[in-house]
Amino acid sequence: MSRGKPCAFLLWVISNALVAPLIESRSAQSVLKLKRNRDNVEKLFNNLKDPVTKFENEILLNRRAQLEQLRYSLQDERAKRIQIDEDEEDDNAEYRYQVVLDTDGRFQLLWDIESAEEIIYFRLVAQVEKADLLAFGFSGYGEATNADLVVLWTDHRGHHRFQDTHTDQNGLLSVDSHQDYTLDNVKVKKGEIIVDFHRLYDTCDDEDYMIDSGTTHVIFFTKEGPTKTLKGLDISAVTLGLQRAQLIKSQLPDPVFPDDTFKFTMNVENVEIPNVETTYWCHIRKLPEMREKHHIIKYEGTISEAAVGVVHHMEVFHCEVPADVEIRDFDEPCSTMETRPEGLESCRRVIGAWAMGAQAIAFPEEAGLPIGGPDYSRYIMMEVHYNNPELKQGIIDSSGLTFYVTKQLRPHDSGIMELGLEYTDKMALPPGVPIWRLNGYCVPECTAVGLGKDGIKVFASQLHTHLTGKSVYTKHYRNGVELPELNRDNHYSPHYQEIRKLKRQVTVLPGDSLVTTCEDTTIDKTNVTFGGFSISDEMCLNYIHYYPHVELEVCKSSVPYSNLYDFFAFLEQYQGEPTSAKMGVSDNYNAVNWTPVNVELLRAFYDTSPISMQCNQSDGNRFPGEWEGIPVPEVSMSMPPTERPCLT
Repeated sequence: MSRGKPCAFLLWVISNALVAPLIESRSAQSVLKLKRNRDNVEKLFNNLKDPVTKFENEILLNRRAQLEQLRYSLQDERAKRIQIDEDEEDDNAEYRYQVVLDTDGRFQLLWDIESAEEIIYFRLVAQVEKADLLAFGFSGYGEATNADLVVLWTDHRGHHRFQDTHTDQNGLLSVDSHQDYTLDNVKVKKGEIIVDFHRLYDTCDDEDYMIDSGTTHVIFFTKEGPTKTLKGLDISAVTLGLQRAQLIKSQLPDPVFPDDTFKFTMNVENVEIPNVETTYWCHIRKLPEMREKHHIIKYEGTISEAAVGVVHHMEVFHCEVPADVEIRDFDEPCSTMETRPEGLESCRRVIGAWAMGAQAIAFPEEAGLPIGGPDYSRYIMMEVHYNNPELKQGIIDSSGLTFYVTKQLRPHDSGIMELGLEYTDKMALPPGVPIWRLNGYCVPECTAVGLGKDGIKVFASQLHTHLTGKSVYTKHYRNGVELPELNRDNHYSPHYQEIRKLKRQVTVLPGDSLVTTCEDTTIDKTNVTFGGFSISDEMCLNYIHYYPHVELEVCKSSVPYSNLYDFFAFLEQYQGEPTSAKMGVSDNYNAVNWTPVNVELLRAFYDTSPISMQCNQSDGNRFPGEWEGIPVPEVSMSMPPTERPCLT
């Protein structure tokens, strides 16, 4: 056997692996063309010899370059040619969920899910030319790198193609080795392209994004067509659109409403949205007069047509003051609690929230959120976040939340409980850390005194951090045994906060513990980030919505001051850091040189330190008991990891 034969034979096998699958699904003309392509490949293989000389090595490199180009040519041939139908009727009603992807309303996403089969169905409506490239997909936090994209494109011969692709760490596009998106239909109607397709939540393909029930960062872009090839297209060089949505939503049915249900809307009034990227607008309003106690049983966002895509999220806060106390007028931009006028700090209890893509929240038939009555303040504060990256001018907005209310009271009042970390500089995030994990505890000692004997049922949750938050989740333990998680968002964004109905109601009993974990990144920070109220500070919270209402309103933790100063003393004695018992907490943190060793020492301290608990009643006072120096709850058994379909 000649020295070149093994190499040629190996490359011939690779050639057949590339070409043979294509031949099975082609017309006679396409098959002949592909056979000629294979013959060209074989000619190249047959001419290859061992690279024993510099000259022969150069020949081999040239041959390999030609083979690589041919491989991509064959890959483009493998893309399914599709027929685009003109002016067909379409019905958006078959999709339950939708979100506008851009501030101009040129791109709209509709979707629905089949939870039993774990399939998600998409409809993408785009105002683009028929020959333009249209890409849609997902990435961890909206980046162009390591993204999963499905691409509809047209080549120079007018053939339309639909391909599953991905980008690498540099944002360069490649066609997936396995195609996991199924095209259902493409049509053109009144200057729009409408694309219907579907895929599994988890395709078990490492080149695809795994869709879960948390926040999904949807990315999209267009490029003028026709397109020669997808190979090496640099996504980082295009204008990438970004929208966030919860794609997999709870499928628990909504209850039937009583006949006396009425609704009202709390909204801002004719706000001219500033032509800056980010604005928070606050507006004090009064609720309709309700002399008797009522129940809120549902609420939903009501968005002004002109402001669709610019209204990012909204919250309605009830002002917790006596019914006869007046709250001053306020109708202007606002940011943090510290920058609002005196007196508005009482407007802090969330009674409704909406974010882009959010559906209505309907309470379970067992409970409603109490509102109205002789001792209930009518004052609320609307807070609207406007996201205006294109700096548009002249948009007038009157968006708000519509509440559905009945005076036929349900069996239970619902409540909201705050889990996580105390707002304090005792809890800090050192700079330059890719992932910093902090745990906020609701300990068994607190739930034992704060919950009734039958416990509570949690039906919704709102996770919350400030700007460094990347992932948030709450774990549930009973007698040291881990139960299914309460809620999780692996791709959390502080710019997309909504109250989400859980997939199932979760029973929390007296003596259970709830641990809320926030994973933050401070990789771009040069200074310590502290816990606190300011947007430049950090929070780690889960507002759980539950019934029946109990007196426990806050169940949060931090480290005790005494243990923290012991840690500062250790750094001074053994690490030579200029910390001191005479300095304040923030000053001590800022004095430390946050080397990798000191970062790990702080991590170990937080993981093992006893706990200082805020186990607070509705009036703000702690429940009777000793709440300093409580040990971290022990875990005797953890939940096994969830098995992916491809591994079972």
